[in-house]
Amino acid sequence: MAENNEDLFQKIGVDISNEKINIDLTKTKDFFNALQNTLQEKAQTIQKDVSEGKIDLEKNVGIKVDNEHINIDLNKTKRFIEDLGKKVENFLGEIDKAVENIDKK
Repeated sequence: MAENNEDLFQKIGVDISNEKINIDLTKTKDFFNALQNTLQEKAQTIQKDVSEGKIDLEKNVGIKVDNEHINIDLNKTKRFIEDLGKKVENFLGEIDKAVENIDKK
């Protein structure tokens, strides 16, 4: 796990050594810009797949939209949001762990 944190720190431009923390702001900015671009690309891909019918919102999310109606299956939507929330929690948990490791050093 420590090796994974070191890889993450290196990617975001953080060097912790000799009781000092050095942050390369260019690397940090580049990392977050790359992350933003990746998330935007994924969102656009999902939007395209939904519009082309490759992803069935009704089946996966519980939302059906046509020219006259919007039908929402609250049970399916709730499960989707709960699953998404768990994934976001896990992601944020990993960030918290990385920050705790920085604090310890």
